[in-house]
Amino acid sequence: MAPVRTGLDERLEQLQSQLVDDLDEVRRIYALSIASLVKLDVGNVDEVIKARDQARKISWERTGDILLVLSLNQPMMGDLRMISTILRGADTVERANRHARDISMISQYLVDEVGIGRIPETLSDLIQKMADSLDRVIHVIAESVNDGTETDIEDLSGRWDDISQIWESCQEVISSTPGKDIGSKAGRLNLFKAISRIERTGYNFIRFASYWHHALKNEWISIGKQ
Repeated sequence: MAPVRTGLDERLEQLQSQLVDDLDEVRRIYALSIASLVKLDVGNVDEVIKARDQARKISWERTGDILLVLSLNQPMMGDLRMISTILRGADTVERANRHARDISMISQYLVDEVGIGRIPETLSDLIQKMADSLDRVIHVIAESVNDGTETDIEDLSGRWDDISQIWESCQEVISSTPGKDIGSKAGRLNLFKAISRIERTGYNFIRFASYWHHALKNEWISIGKQ
C-alpha cells in the first residue's frame, strides 16, 4: 500500500512560504529594535513588544499546522526532515522576536531608568555592523527557503564570523568605557545583555541553516566558528 500523501507537497510548499513571511517580518522588527538601541530612540518599543506577542501566537499556529500535516499523511524520510526543519524555523523566528523585544526593553530601560541620552559612537557603530551582518544571514536563509535551494554557506560562514568578532569588540568597548559615559554599572550590564541577544540570534539562525542543509542533502555541516 502506497504512503498516504494528502496534498503533502502543496502543504509543505505553503509551510515554507509562511516561514519566508515570518523571516521577512522578523527582519523588519529586529531593525526597529536595533534602531532603538543605537539611537536610544524608543518610539517603536511598543510595536516590537506587540510583535513578539504576535510571533508567539504564530509559532503556536505553525506548530499546529505542522502536526496536522503529520496526522494526515505518512511522510517519507525526506519529508520528515523538511517538516522538522520548518518546525525548527518557527522556533528560531519566535526566539528572534523575543530577543528583539529584549533589546527594545533594554533601550527603554537605559533611557528611563539609567538616564543616558546616547551610547558611545564607537559602540553604536559596532552594534549596527553586527546587526547588518545578522540581517544578511536572515536574508540569505529566507531566499533559500523561498526557492527551496541550498544556502550560500560561504556567505553565511563569513557573516557569522563577523558577528562573533564584532560581539567581542563590543564587549571590549563596553568594558573600557568610563561609567559616566555608559550609565555606570546598570548601563554596562544591560548593554552586555543587549549585544549578547544579537549574538545569540545570529547563532540560532546559523544553526537553522545547518538544519536546512540537512533537510535538502541529508548531511550535517558546521557553518563558521560555533
